[in-house]
Amino acid sequence: MEEFLKLENGLVVSFDWLSFTITTTSRYQDVIKLLGYSQDDFMLCPKGARGYRSMLRLRGYQISILYDGSPGMGVHVDVSGTALSELLRSFSQTLACNCPFGGQAYEKDFDTTFMQELLRKVLEQGHVTRLDIAIDDVGCSYFSTDDLVHYYDQTRIVSKFRGMRNVEEKEILGKKTGHTLYFGSRSSDIFLRVYDKRLERNKKLISTGQQRIQTPWIRWELELKKDRAVSVANMFASGLNLGMIAIGILGHYFRIINLDDSNRSRCSVLEEWKDFMAGISPLKVSFPRLLPTMEDKKNWIRRQCMPTLAAIVLGDGGSLDFIESSIADASVRMSQTLYDLAMHELGN
Repeated sequence: MEEFLKLENGLVVSFDWLSFTITTTSRYQDVIKLLGYSQDDFMLCPKGARGYRSMLRLRGYQISILYDGSPGMGVHVDVSGTALSELLRSFSQTLACNCPFGGQAYEKDFDTTFMQELLRKVLEQGHVTRLDIAIDDVGCSYFSTDDLVHYYDQTRIVSKFRGMRNVEEKEILGKKTGHTLYFGSRSSDIFLRVYDKRLERNKKLISTGQQRIQTPWIRWELELKKDRAVSVANMFASGLNLGMIAIGILGHYFRIINLDDSNRSRCSVLEEWKDFMAGISPLKVSFPRLLPTMEDKKNWIRRQCMPTLAAIVLGDGGSLDFIESSIADASVRMSQTLYDLAMHELGN
């Protein structure tokens, strides 16, 4: 667990996943150099993923570089939480920053300083596609997963997420080996999971013959994607405290109340939840709604439609009659938005 920030109430906040796409290049060599590595540090995987035909994996760490996609897809990078410190160590060596006295010489701590710099570089040359933030309650000073299920059953959880899914893992004899609560949909731009980190870690430790963790440990994990990931990356890169971001977003989407009013919106907030929030105000993640460009439309067609269209043309003996007639029909049904986009492109 890498500590980016420890709050006064004992909670520890850290990044737990980073995915981004560099769109200014399609060469994986450029991205390897950007991150401070050499090509020899990576091994070639048998196949690609996410629409990319090829993938490299950093030896010994969960850092993947995906490349050789369709035009405009650039180069994609996935970094697990356990590999983030290794990535920052390597990336820090690419910057002209002489700090002979170690972490004391940085304006902020090492991880924060270079995570901000990395995100600035990524946002200059591409975009963040996923960002996970973990809030760790080591010692379980606030809420266990069983506590949250209890509050949910009592309708004392007020949430913008649609529903909760309660997943328990048990051995044949009934001993609990895992417990995770999922709030919202994994396919949405924001998703929350709360799970018993001690049980998760102990399951792995037992399988390798290592000593179990005794200290209770609950993790709250926010998974942000697309525009919300970009917005949060911009907040952090601009210098906003990670604790304020993580706790603030959680507080905007989730709270636990006392049932002291017939109208739940007027119910008071549970004192323990106030303590958990550490005096941080709820934070709404806002972002500008950008209209799709013509290049976005072309990229979507390349990824989603071209293989099918190629098969149709092949089956028709190379004739383009189907495509031409379909375009003529679609021109009549074109929306005003698409027409305006075409005229704007033509004017440029």
